[in-house]
Amino acid sequence: MADQAGPRGRRARGAPSAGLSRLRRPRLYEQLADHITAFIEAQGLSPGERLPPERLLAEQLGVSRATLAQALVALEVRGVVDVRHGEGAVLREATAASELEAALASHDPDAQDLADARCAVVGALAALAAERADAEQRRTLAAALEPGSAAAGAPEAVAALVVEAAGSPTLARLARALAQDAEGMLGADPVEVARGVLTGDPEAARRATTAPSAGSCASDGPGAAPAPSRGA
Repeated sequence: MADQAGPRGRRARGAPSAGLSRLRRPRLYEQLADHITAFIEAQGLSPGERLPPERLLAEQLGVSRATLAQALVALEVRGVVDVRHGEGAVLREATAASELEAALASHDPDAQDLADARCAVVGALAALAAERADAEQRRTLAAALEPGSAAAGAPEAVAALVVEAAGSPTLARLARALAQDAEGMLGADPVEVARGVLTGDPEAARRATTAPSAGSCASDGPGAAPAPSRGA
């Protein structure tokens, strides 16, 4: 029969469903980051105010400190907080990156325009991470790549560590704003980017963002431009 619909217009059992895609289940730390953001908004907290100490916050939320630490890294990448040694998580002022995110949301760029911008931003972010990662950040990143680690099955966690190592909250915000719906900031598989960071090779890290798994970046596109220097 050409028409597979039932007498009331319902599709017959076994007929294909168009337009459906696999649901992405948020990681616990992502849900926790969203929960903390909602708490900040509900409490009307202002820039410069601090969140409770990590130990107390983890107890109040009923999560491990490791999960809370991942959530705080995610919030730092989003530009919500600065995590300062000895001070904890401090709410940030609105930044130019926030305004750029709003500008992106106000128009509808075509796919190639979006891909070009994303490649330039993500390539620079990866190269900076390879240049700037300190010994402790490299150890943490190496541990995250070990089979059986908490982050081994969570590309988003690996990407968050790379982004933290780059030390550029503005680029991180832009990368998040430009991220493709089905992927994280560094693409579907940030592991090769992380390996470039671990070897201290900015060009290897940048090239990894142009791999097929990283999206539609072209190896000779904007993402291949030289990395900005520290003093720029």
